[in-house]
Amino acid sequence: MATAAATPTAREYLRVSKGKGRVARSITDQHKDNLKAGQEHGPWTWGEPYADTGSASKFARKTRDDFDRLMADLESKEFGEPGTVLVLWEISRLARETLMGVSLVNACENGGYRIHVTSLGHTYDPQNYGDRHSLISGINDAEKEARLLSVRTLRGVNSALDEGRPHGKTPFGYARDYELIDGRPRPVCQYPHPEDAPLVQELFRRVLGGPGKAPEPIRSVAMDWERRGVVSRQSGATFSPQNLRNMLMRKAYVGIRVHGGSERPGNWEPLIDPETFEAVQRLLANPERKTYTTANVQYVLTGTLRCDKCGGRMGVKKGTKRQIRPAYACSAYGHLRIDKAETDAFLIGDAEHPGVILAYLSRPDVAAGLSAPGDSEELTALRADIAATRTTLEAFEAEDPETPAEARIIARKISTLETTIREMEERERALSAPNPLASMFDVGPGAAERWAATEVTAQRAVAAFLLSPAILGQPHVRPVSDSPSEAVPDRIRWAR
Repeated sequence: MATAAATPTAREYLRVSKGKGRVARSITDQHKDNLKAGQEHGPWTWGEPYADTGSASKFARKTRDDFDRLMADLESKEFGEPGTVLVLWEISRLARETLMGVSLVNACENGGYRIHVTSLGHTYDPQNYGDRHSLISGINDAEKEARLLSVRTLRGVNSALDEGRPHGKTPFGYARDYELIDGRPRPVCQYPHPEDAPLVQELFRRVLGGPGKAPEPIRSVAMDWERRGVVSRQSGATFSPQNLRNMLMRKAYVGIRVHGGSERPGNWEPLIDPETFEAVQRLLANPERKTYTTANVQYVLTGTLRCDKCGGRMGVKKGTKRQIRPAYACSAYGHLRIDKAETDAFLIGDAEHPGVILAYLSRPDVAAGLSAPGDSEELTALRADIAATRTTLEAFEAEDPETPAEARIIARKISTLETTIREMEERERALSAPNPLASMFDVGPGAAERWAATEVTAQRAVAAFLLSPAILGQPHVRPVSDSPSEAVPDRIRWAR
């Protein structure tokens, strides 16, 4: 007596490239079409599907987790019994790299599995040479189309890069003009927004500070903008401190186009000069920034003086019945104290008796060094290396590869050279950038008088900058028992 054949199990692989608002609907549509195919080419019993959102191209950056699971199940025979059907909406949903697609077809052949392509209305048997040829040809065509699309996209990106056209979201402070290119609106130029551009310049100016004015906390600017009703024109939202910090680090404001790790001059007008931008970057990177940007500053040296026993900051203790004169004291553990007036006289001083800070600020050679920084031997050699590396990069960019393998090698070399140039240019900017002190205080003869007229927040910023290990050294106060005498100069250990 004949036995009825068991109904084959069908398992879908659903994949869609992520798009705006179309992900769930596209996968649902594929599933509906696959169910109709089951009625026409089945009957099938539907098993657990596999689903991914992301490109099947070799150029994709997102890992396809369910595709990896599908491959593992096919190779381990966990996919199902022989005769189980892998259902795809179209062949390009499978893989757009021939080698990967062939590996999947081989796994199906070895496991005795079939492959149904709904858009073609056909169920393929990989063990049949004709069906196998059709599958691999379809995968090969999909790879060709993916590579062609990549070339077109790259050509457009390179064209925009060479012309310096803007890309991505419009930075706050700019407006844009668009043109139809390849049927899509593309930004061709951007220009300062009449209302927003001055706000960007204000942000940099307030955070950097200047002669007689301390750097202002980013949070303070954010709160002020919120009170004034300054909002993003794109979202209508107020600016958080993190939003403003990101703006301060955006190279678009100095006319630099950043894309894919490469930097080129943009075709738009900068809002910020390079010197101001670099000065702000150094300020943001300074770990001591929070110690001198507080609005409620009363004393110049608090936060800069350190206790030599624990390394903690020292604050001011006002006079008491036992200790008549105010003193600097270890804030964390109370390890030690030192007379405030005598310490201020030694480290700051006045016009008649300049201390460490005022003596340094009054030096003509310091002022000359700020106004006319000379090129060091290291900087000269570095610039020569940059020029040579750029020449090598241009040579590789001019190459005309004959094979895909040669093209990949050249692409890797170009990427490595671009990274090297970026690192050397960062070093060049650090070596050639003006001293931050130039934007903080007017150095030179008469510094003591200008210091007396400077607000305490700005004085504290200058003191924190100068009394650092990299400049004059950080003053650590030692206990009297560890010092040659009770005199302030003998109790200071300079950490450099």
